[in-house]
Amino acid sequence: MTVTTRAAAVQLSVGHAPADAIALALSLIERAADEGAGLVVLPEIFAAPFVQPEPDPDYFAYAEKLDGPSNAMAAEVSKRRGITVVSSIFEEREVAGVYANTACTFSNGELVQVYRKSHLPFSNGFPEKFYFRPGDEAPSAVDTTAGRVGTIICYERHFPELGRAVALDGGTVLAVPVACASAPMKDVFQLELRAQAVANGLYVVCANRSGLEVAKDYFGTSAVYGPSGEILAQVDDGDGIAIADIDGDLVARTRRTRPFLRDRRPELYTSLAR
Repeated sequence: MTVTTRAAAVQLSVGHAPADAIALALSLIERAADEGAGLVVLPEIFAAPFVQPEPDPDYFAYAEKLDGPSNAMAAEVSKRRGITVVSSIFEEREVAGVYANTACTFSNGELVQVYRKSHLPFSNGFPEKFYFRPGDEAPSAVDTTAGRVGTIICYERHFPELGRAVALDGGTVLAVPVACASAPMKDVFQLELRAQAVANGLYVVCANRSGLEVAKDYFGTSAVYGPSGEILAQVDDGDGIAIADIDGDLVARTRRTRPFLRDRRPELYTSLAR
């Protein structure tokens, strides 16, 4: 299905209580929908502070079930506005003591995909392995009101295989909720996202937070990237939305003129699975 719509990356400033962060996110989703967005992506674990360099058992208080307040808001506005919303939560799983870093895609109010972050850092001030159990499923694409969308989460942008998995599953948009705060990595951050777009011939919608949160200074730079790696829209600092048109036909044309998916030789890559 070819879809032409608009995509928006929501950027949130830090320092809000969860209920206030959810209300702020809702107001920005509404603004994006008013401007024609059919797809809205929220930052990684958008309603809570993100993990700090030292493991903190008290952080588990921010966990919520899949039907908790963050996703309840995303589902409601998705249905009411007839759009797709990619939410992100600190998920409390069914088994006591098990948690995940989870992205949920709502299309017209329906939960159409749950993706649990499968690659977790324990470095550079992000001890995520202390809090989250890694997901066991590869990223994939799912049909939504905004076309075929797949999600990877933050640290996973370092792994080219994950965006490629979404593209091979027919994805035309890669949603990337992030919590990125390492200033020396800012240029690499954008390089990686642009590379994902070019290598896979798809749109990339990346949503970050902004501002100083305890020991971490989040650099914002939420953006929508086109399938040639161009920056179509960007928010530098503070609260806001980066919004741009996405065109399924352009994805198809790009994949014909740069046929990287066609010219793959998977039989030569078996060593990559070691």
